[in-house]
Amino acid sequence: MVKKVKISLKDTSYHIHIGNNLLTKINNFHKNRFNDRPKILTYDKNLSETPILSVIRKKLGSSTRSIAIEPGEKSKSMAALEKLYNNLIKAGVDRGTVIYVFGGGVAGDLVGFAASTILRGVDYVQIPTTLLSQIDSSVGGKTAINSKYGKNLIGSFYQPSLVLIDIDTLKTLSERQMKSGYAEMIKYAIINDLSFFKWLEKNGTNILSKNNSYLEESIKKCVISKAKIVSLDEREKKQRTLLNLGHTFAHAFEKKSNFTQMTHGEAVSVGIVLAAKLSCKLKYCKEVESNRIENHLKSLKLPTELKHLFSKNIKATSLIESMKLDKKNYNNVIRFILIKGIGKAFICDKVEENDLKNFLTENGAT
Repeated sequence: MVKKVKISLKDTSYHIHIGNNLLTKINNFHKNRFNDRPKILTYDKNLSETPILSVIRKKLGSSTRSIAIEPGEKSKSMAALEKLYNNLIKAGVDRGTVIYVFGGGVAGDLVGFAASTILRGVDYVQIPTTLLSQIDSSVGGKTAINSKYGKNLIGSFYQPSLVLIDIDTLKTLSERQMKSGYAEMIKYAIINDLSFFKWLEKNGTNILSKNNSYLEESIKKCVISKAKIVSLDEREKKQRTLLNLGHTFAHAFEKKSNFTQMTHGEAVSVGIVLAAKLSCKLKYCKEVESNRIENHLKSLKLPTELKHLFSKNIKATSLIESMKLDKKNYNNVIRFILIKGIGKAFICDKVEENDLKNFLTENGAT
């Protein structure tokens, strides 16, 4: 059965459809939402030979032009963006065109940003193919590319017109990528849903083993949670900032690894653990809460320490310099999302730099 979640915003609204076998009906979704408007399909090049991509091409019709996107974080760059612009123009994009993007978070972020700016904005549809992109980056309209100074520093808020989450796309996803998505999943529970955290403690292994019913339920819970937050704060002025739990640390880790040594979710996993520990150190939450989060991630063999991400020592001062460029910062103050307990996240901008340096050193930095 297809689950449908509505995102309701001040200026627009759209639906997220969750279920199995959705993409065999993609032409029906297109006609219902866009009538007979022309379309262009963009896709992660790693998915070129997948049967599902063949189905999408067939269903969208022979007149639909296709554009491959190089895989990996390197595609979230100005060079890749310019190449995509040129390919879209060559493919005949106009203001009536609907751009479809089939892939994970990198493809979704890049194509979403291109859709928001080419011809001053055209409609696009997200078809996320990883657990992480299904529960996070495909929902809410944040699009971005990276700068040499940090992750997602160049971007826009631009909502998709439709999101199709087909759980069948996860069948071939690697264990590492499933765990990467799980790190973002547990984030929602820690932010504002203790009961979901308890549910994940019982069912995390079922999710990672791709048990269909548990996957569908957990994805739906995350999408509904994010939909509520985005509806309250589309432009990330207050509540939506909470969705960055663990990310102040994680984005610094990714930057220092040149976006190559770790997945985003692996960086977030360690970032969440450090956010919980920092909350404990600053007396915002009890140690038992911090330990509970860390132990759950450890039980599923997700990374929880800096040494799990970096083969060599990483300097605390270097990490802090990267954190200073984080897009959440305000008035040159590093902002963290910390917790007062599981399900009780809050925005904190009162961490002194020297205390942060000592904390990072205590937790594996040099």
